[in-house]
Amino acid sequence: MPLNHTAKYAELTPRQFEAIGRLVVEWSNIELLLGIVLSRLLHTPEFLGRVYTDELMAVRMQSAIEKAMSIHRNRYGCRLVPEDVLTDIASLNSEVERIRGTRNKLSHFCWCRSNDEELFGSGLSGHVPPSKKLDKDSIVVSLTELDEMYKHSYAVVSRLSELVAKLPEVPEQ
Repeated sequence: MPLNHTAKYAELTPRQFEAIGRLVVEWSNIELLLGIVLSRLLHTPEFLGRVYTDELMAVRMQSAIEKAMSIHRNRYGCRLVPEDVLTDIASLNSEVERIRGTRNKLSHFCWCRSNDEELFGSGLSGHVPPSKKLDKDSIVVSLTELDEMYKHSYAVVSRLSELVAKLPEVPEQ
């Protein structure tokens, strides 16, 4: 049985559901913008690029972005995309990496309320994790921490939007 269905006191509060929901929405924005960044790095119209990017998980989009940046640096000598823009993309890609780990836990763990301020999440894996990774299968997070994660994710979305504007757009013909 899911953790939050075990007792009425385990059910998340509306505020806890809201905090998780806001993070999930920002993650959707991040994924959309990663696809646009990749399409622009590949000099593809955005709508056509979605044929490719819609099929990719975020981790694969991030990997493809890294490879495209390497090509822009090494093959094109930053003539198409300036080095400072590539550096900014790489920096944001690292931040997205950290956000993705948290997002995965929020989306794939089962959650319950510890109290009105704190949530407990567990992957409920069918194995005992190695002693070095005991914290990989569960997490305790506060509303304050979720709010900070949201603010950070929101800021990353804003910065990704600014970067998209700096990348050459290929118009649809």
